[in-house]
Amino acid sequence: MSPDDLKSSIAKAFHIESGDLTGALIKEVNELIAVGDFWGGDEAGMKFYSGDAEVPGYAATAEAVMTESSAISFFYTGVATRLHDMGRNVEAADWAGIAEMPRILR
Repeated sequence: MSPDDLKSSIAKAFHIESGDLTGALIKEVNELIAVGDFWGGDEAGMKFYSGDAEVPGYAATAEAVMTESSAISFFYTGVATRLHDMGRNVEAADWAGIAEMPRILR
């Protein structure tokens, strides 16, 4: 694997995936928001939304999904950045190593 593979191909794939995940999440959340308070205001609707002692409600579950989805997006972005940095570090290490290699005289 070359430094260019790390920087160009692999890091780029993680960066693109992060954008795709974020875009899909925003689209789906906006569609849910557009529906409105579909659970209604009666007792059953409020239990669905708020949950009870045994089962978390829609609100808590939706918030957890948003938090976890955001974490996935940040994870992919972080991996992309670190892979790119690894490629740059390998390039720097290769050049430094070549400069330090002993020369064989004949």
